Amino acid sequence: MLQTISKFNTLLLAALVFVSAATFNSSKVNARSSQNIDITQLPTSSQVAAAPEWKTFSPDEGKFSILMPSEEISDMAPDKTEMHSGVKSTKMYMSIHEQNVFMVSYADFNNDLTQASSSELLDSAVQGMLDDGEKLLSQQNLTLGAYSGREIKLWDEKQGITLTGRIFIVNQRMYMLLVGGKENPQVSDTNKFFNSFRLMP
Repeated sequence: MLQTISKFNTLLLAALVFVSAATFNSSKVNARSSQNIDITQLPTSSQVAAAPEWKTFSPDEGKFSILMPSEEISDMAPDKTEMHSGVKSTKMYMSIHEQNVFMVSYADFNNDLTQASSSELLDSAVQGMLDDGEKLLSQQNLTLGAYSGREIKLWDEKQGITLTGRIFIVNQRMYMLLVGGKENPQVSDTNKFFNSFRLMP
């Protein structure tokens, strides 16, 4: 099971890096471990107000809502033949803003995730993002209400891309938020994206 999560995250990261590299190298694209932090308990002042172009995105089966920097959102879900057998289904959604890629994804697993601790699952997820030589710059434990999470920052030396992500384990589903770019995105944009993530019934 842990290997399944690790392999899935390798695929997810590869998809983001591929999209990021294609975006930054194309002239045709217009740019448009530590203390736990419960992000649902952040004071209102830390929730950065959304600029007019940012839109709430809430796909029907995703059971979440999040602010995306553009209404132009691409469905980047991999072909089922590319997924590990332990992954029941997955979705990836991506938007580009000021030469940065914002991605939200989720995966449902066939295996019972309660067989491992949240810490083990998150460790496996992080390891899956390091399998292609990425360097882990930092990580921090988070909670999303009752659910455990992890914030990470990675450096992909081959592509020259900095990646910041948040991972949450919610019952049989893993959510991942990723922001990637050759230039560090505005902190306010990253916080706006991350802190707007909410689970829906």
